[in-house]
Amino acid sequence: MNDENFLKANGVDTESSLDTFGEDLYKESLGIFLDEIIDKIKKLQECLMTNNIKDYTTYVHGIKGESLYLGFKELASQALTHQQKGEIGDIEYIRNNFVPLVTEISRVIKVGKIYLGRE
Repeated sequence: MNDENFLKANGVDTESSLDTFGEDLYKESLGIFLDEIIDKIKKLQECLMTNNIKDYTTYVHGIKGESLYLGFKELASQALTHQQKGEIGDIEYIRNNFVPLVTEISRVIKVGKIYLGRE
């Protein structure tokens, strides 16, 4: 689709991402994000299953940074909260709010794929 208005309509802060970095770099970065995010979700799930809060916090921190870079503010906000809860060892919060995090990641994947013409 490659339409900035589509991104804006789907909650992407294009002023802090697309406008700042330019369309080519944004598309390249978004493509890399989409190629890697499913593996990151699996790693988060593995960390939860093994109670590895340290690595969970590291992975979710990375998702937060990438999301901010790409203008996905809602995902960045949720990931930040998960990171902060991980830093204090609040695994109960993380478990109770993992599905909403994955739901937002899924939404971002869909928006990204449509924008890049992958869907």
